[in-house]
Amino acid sequence: MRQLSPAGKRRAMRVLSWSIVAALAAFTAYVYFHNPFEGGVTLCTFHALTGLDCPGCGMTRAAYLLMHGHPGLALRQNPFIVVIPVVAYMGIAELSPYLFGRKLKQIPVAPWMLIVLGVLMAVYTVAKNLPKFF
Repeated sequence: MRQLSPAGKRRAMRVLSWSIVAALAAFTAYVYFHNPFEGGVTLCTFHALTGLDCPGCGMTRAAYLLMHGHPGLALRQNPFIVVIPVVAYMGIAELSPYLFGRKLKQIPVAPWMLIVLGVLMAVYTVAKNLPKFF
């Protein structure tokens, strides 16, 4: 197998980075123009297989509501919608050398913050699914 030159690797990463941005932009546009409350399409494999909600279930509906100016209703669909802009920025900052030719400042995240987020997501998931068992 032929090895890519450093310039070839940078070019490949640039194409990959812009492809990711384009895919996310297309998905965002799709969610904006297609009301997820009216369609029965689920993007959650976990829910499709188990019938249970994962921590991300309701995120598409929350994004739709947020994009249409209903932040309170968006938080009721999935409170973790507040994490999405931070994660989006962190992803763009990581890919920024390939997207913009310079590195954007990354948001420092302490390990304990990830642990707290994981515990909150686990508690939220259990609480969200409890009514299905009673």
